Amino acid sequence: MVLFANASWRWWHNRAPFGPEALSLQSSLEVVGFTESREALGQPVYYALSMEPKVQVVLGRVSWHRPPEPLDGSLIVVLIDKRANRLPVIIEARQNRPGLRDRPEPVVVGSSWIQNKIAQRYQWLSGMADMKTGQDTWLSDGSILWVDEQEGSPLTFAAIFPAPQTQSRKQTAARGEPVAISNILLAAVCVGSDDQIYWAHRLQG
Repeated sequence: MVLFANASWRWWHNRAPFGPEALSLQSSLEVVGFTESREALGQPVYYALSMEPKVQVVLGRVSWHRPPEPLDGSLIVVLIDKRANRLPVIIEARQNRPGLRDRPEPVVVGSSWIQNKIAQRYQWLSGMADMKTGQDTWLSDGSILWVDEQEGSPLTFAAIFPAPQTQSRKQTAARGEPVAISNILLAAVCVGSDDQIYWAHRLQG
């Protein structure tokens, strides 16, 4: 009886409150200049990065419908450069907040250990995982977006390609090669407050 109760609790705890189809997720990606990204984000981006040779800026937008029920967790938005199977650096992100449609608010940009867990579950998101750089050393390069305000649609962000040079997973994506939108994988991952992974949905690529 105890084992059955534990199994039932785990099933309930790990079940997704809704699927990606409930959000009607929409997305777009385009290669832009730093000026265009500044205009879209409503504030200056890190222009020091414009000193990097042949850096390209990709402007992205993700929008969704209000969830059918509140999510005790977050949406993670992921970009992967498929040429090297790496995360690019996201330099800025904003989203609208209810009641503040004319004042987009910042979004958390960074990394988390849950990326490795996601990469293990979904092979097509293996580029989220940390890279092993030595016998006992790992490197977390690039960044992901954490969206806690599910009603704050749309989300607008800018990323730079190629990512700053590190020990690449592949050598085929040489520094300075132009990026095409077809080279980019864009996905949304739904996670719970206890780091449950509910689902991953491919938006582009």
